[in-house]
Amino acid sequence: MSGSGQSSGPRVFTRAATGLVREAGLLDALVYNVNFISIGLMVALMFLYMPSYGGVSLPLSLVLCALLALPTAATYGMLAAIMPRSGGDYVYVSRVLGPAWGMMSNWNTTVWWVLYGGVPSAFLASFGIAPLMRIIAAFTGNVAVLRFADWAASPTGMFVIGALLILILTGIFILGLGVYFRVQNVLFAFAMLATVLVVLVTLLRSPGVLQSSLAQHLAALAGRPDILEALLRESGYEVQSFNLRNTVITMTWIYLTMGFSFSSAYIGGEVKQASKIQVWVIPGTVIYALVWGLLLVWSVTRAVGEELIGAISTLGDAGAPNVGLAAAPRFHELVALGSGNLLLAFLIGFGFIFWSYAWLPGQILNASRNLVAYAIDGLMPSALAWVSPRFHTPVVSLVLMGGLSIVSLAIYVFTPYFATLVGIFGFLLTFIMVSLSAVLLPYRRPDLFAGSPVAWRIGGVPVLSIVGAISIVACLVMQWAYLNDPYSGISLDPSTLREGILGFGMFLLNVAIFLSGLVIYGIARWWRNRQGIDISLAYREIPVE
Repeated sequence: MSGSGQSSGPRVFTRAATGLVREAGLLDALVYNVNFISIGLMVALMFLYMPSYGGVSLPLSLVLCALLALPTAATYGMLAAIMPRSGGDYVYVSRVLGPAWGMMSNWNTTVWWVLYGGVPSAFLASFGIAPLMRIIAAFTGNVAVLRFADWAASPTGMFVIGALLILILTGIFILGLGVYFRVQNVLFAFAMLATVLVVLVTLLRSPGVLQSSLAQHLAALAGRPDILEALLRESGYEVQSFNLRNTVITMTWIYLTMGFSFSSAYIGGEVKQASKIQVWVIPGTVIYALVWGLLLVWSVTRAVGEELIGAISTLGDAGAPNVGLAAAPRFHELVALGSGNLLLAFLIGFGFIFWSYAWLPGQILNASRNLVAYAIDGLMPSALAWVSPRFHTPVVSLVLMGGLSIVSLAIYVFTPYFATLVGIFGFLLTFIMVSLSAVLLPYRRPDLFAGSPVAWRIGGVPVLSIVGAISIVACLVMQWAYLNDPYSGISLDPSTLREGILGFGMFLLNVAIFLSGLVIYGIARWWRNRQGIDISLAYREIPVE
């Protein structure tokens, strides 16, 4: 990295153009965001985990979660319209609250995206490939295919398949965002086709016929004709009366994906007409996911039955071997087996593969753009901001993120130190910072707000400030849910330290990661000051494209 200016006083860190180009259109941005929510995976997590809490209304929980996710989505959408640059909250927070706060906010998301790189890459095997193989084995009786399904769902299988996925995605990302979007949109079409087929099968096939076909094919996998009865008996599950607390707390599983509808904000410098489309595309993603989520939950529950779904949720993957199954069947697997048609079943299983890992591309891409933003502002080595003149992609940052994601994958599948929900509390800390920036932006950067496409007011009060304030409340509600969910892996109870890092230890880790950005900024500023460069001056303007 290099600076420019006179040696007699503090120098401003010189920015060159990033080299990134605007390749994402309206459809690309929408699909990019929908994939981060991963509608099929979102519903799969709902069915697999939420009924076991007891008395949970899945539709109500989904609606409540969407209502809490919408204000934050709208906040990101408006900020992305005002400052259409890559880096997301790093740009927003640093230009409103100050550079140290921007680094703290965004470094937090970058670290968690690295750590969460292992989750969706592992899900490709456990929620995508293994269910498809079980579907094929159930219809064909092929034992070798069933064995492969069991291997795919094992820690070794999840690691091998997940690592290959990360390597392939990183290679595609290096070739260019345009290449990735073409691949993304085709695979999204397969995923949506499978989703439509699930709805059609559950609506056009009577529950009795579907459950009879399901019992036949599930029995072939378990090696016992009474598989449905065994599931109910072994789980001990009984439908309970409505429980509002459990319905609210279990939003944690939905927010895991629905809370991240604003992925396109982090590639804002590569979105065409970002100032016009981001403000609508980002919150529109939540609505899109809500509609399809409700349709899937209603239609599948109607066809499969609340009692059987609850029994499978209660047994889970750990209890499935008790009835002869290698893993708890996912909801799309139940519908595919119940369809009674191999072609339909294959299309459903194949399409849902592309829901299983769909948030992984956004994590790698978004985090790589964050690294570029840090390097451009002089906080990290300039190599991270190097963009290939041929492909217009930050190759070094992408390779680094790909490698770190494979490390995270190994931690997730081979150790007990990372639970699926533990980092969302930390993400919410960033969301609160972003929302606070939205509240204050019209007052701290009035010129920027006045010239923006979202300079709306209600009774003289900026709409951006109102939405940001509502978003803060929504984020606090979700933090309460994660701290009170007994299966979130994070707690305020210090006594949980005796049992390991999960619990209070994860709470401390969330806070430590959040604050670590301040330390990094302090070190970078000290180092640049020694070189005679005042990096704080760079934050008075919006980053270059």
